[in-house]
Amino acid sequence: MVVHNPNNWHWIDKNCLPWSKEYFDENIKNTVVDKDGFKYTITTVESITGDCDVTQRKGKVLCIYDMSLSLGVSVEEVKEQSEDESNVTSGTISLAEFVHDQDDDEYVFEIKSDEKRTEIKKHLIPVLKSKLQKFQPDLIEAHSKDVQHASN
Repeated sequence: MVVHNPNNWHWIDKNCLPWSKEYFDENIKNTVVDKDGFKYTITTVESITGDCDVTQRKGKVLCIYDMSLSLGVSVEEVKEQSEDESNVTSGTISLAEFVHDQDDDEYVFEIKSDEKRTEIKKHLIPVLKSKLQKFQPDLIEAHSKDVQHASN
């Protein structure tokens, strides 16, 4: 993207929603936690909707996003290899509001699963929160050069 913007003064926006979908596929999908004889896995990024922009005005680069996330999850009981039957439970984790000015203690996760809701919340959600906290700095790092040019 070529930016004609003297002194980086004017407002420039870049839509980063497609990038965010790729980011979550690479950084959230296939997250695995092994705890207490169970393997908790985020299996899919089912949907990402909303807005995700990197913006620049008056020389400052910011990101503004307000997205909803839906993730597929599975819980598999870890058994001895001699046992053929595996017990797998599936479900979803939804985050209706994933917003740029939100702290991780403000995330409200909705977990839909026939079984293991409590365990998913206890074991998988803390790992997911830590990964979500990396999104904003990674977003700015990946796109700031596209909305701002070097000052001479």
